Amino acid sequence: MENRSRNSSDVGMKKIIYIDMDHVLCDYNKAFLQYRADNPSQPFPQSQVGFFQNLEFIDGAFEAFKLLNKYFDVWILSRPSVMNPLSYMEKALWVKNNFGLEIQKKLILCCNKSLVKGHYLIDDSIDDGQQEFKGQLIRFGTVDFPNWKTVIRYIFNIEGGHYPH
Repeated sequence: MENRSRNSSDVGMKKIIYIDMDHVLCDYNKAFLQYRADNPSQPFPQSQVGFFQNLEFIDGAFEAFKLLNKYFDVWILSRPSVMNPLSYMEKALWVKNNFGLEIQKKLILCCNKSLVKGHYLIDDSIDDGQQEFKGQLIRFGTVDFPNWKTVIRYIFNIEGGHYPH
């Protein structure tokens, strides 16, 4: 697949895709519910040490990330938890442990995602600036994009490539 921008100033550059962590790459809900079940008196399970570092992948997320990363300039863009300042470190460790140091270097932790510049943002939310993102927002987990297979197929169709099964 050739991955050239339609804008002449971007010729030859890979398009930039940002992927959110919580609810998109990582199964935040599963961990949240398990922490809540284990300690019902804790109103903010995400504030517990180790919460973000131990999240499991959403089905298909690891494979989708690897595939997109072959053709695009993929970054992980996540909002840190204000309830857990350790989330900055834990999210970095999660990325390093699951993808390696090279991808950890492509982790951006930011409370306002509209501040980043790119072509696509794959996110489950429209809070924290996503609706102001200048590229295209792909709302993961919605009727249009319920899973990673639909997201991958959409991006490859838009970019003129064939969906690599």
